Amino acid sequence: MFRKALLTTLLLVLMLAAWVIMAGCQPKPEEAPMEPPVPPPSTTTPVEAPGEFEWSKAPTLASIPDGPITGMINGEKFEAKTVRIEKTDDGPELEISNVAAETPTGMVMDDTGIELSFSIPEGTTGEFAKTFDDDVDMETAHAWYWYEQEGDKGPMSVNPTWGCALQISDWTLKPDEEDKNILGKVKGKVAICFDELSDEQKGWVAGTFDCIYYEW
Repeated sequence: MFRKALLTTLLLVLMLAAWVIMAGCQPKPEEAPMEPPVPPPSTTTPVEAPGEFEWSKAPTLASIPDGPITGMINGEKFEAKTVRIEKTDDGPELEISNVAAETPTGMVMDDTGIELSFSIPEGTTGEFAKTFDDDVDMETAHAWYWYEQEGDKGPMSVNPTWGCALQISDWTLKPDEEDKNILGKVKGKVAICFDELSDEQKGWVAGTFDCIYYEW
């Protein structure tokens, strides 16, 4: 009888050990991945780049869209194909034309173009702005445009009231080894507006540029 009780106790111990082993072999439940912390909402209002330029009597640098210079001149859409700055005896002149020059410093003919003289010194960065109401000496700054007339009448030059916003962000003076007339390169952005007789013919150009600085 003692042997029977001992066998029974041993059997219970073995069964308990087997249960403990089986319980330890059960796979642990997968832990849910921790969610990344959610950043607090930003209190800074994002600044959007300007879209299409709007004609103004007081153009600003902030209103100039990124991208090549485009606009409306003499009631027609304008797209710049030549942009460069010429060194003259009266100071630098920004030249913008809808015809591509055959060479960087070559002549441009039969085109629609705009010219802006300004007073930012050669080789420096800076800003220049003028509204329609500002009086500026023409020897210091002046803007005008021209276009080809129909037939053989030749170009028509127009000198209306004007306003502009110009920024020179980089001006490198480094002569070109292949073209002695190229004195360096200039980067910046510009908007020029002209006062016209009607809303349909309000003239303007605006955009960014990365061009040569040259002299003839």
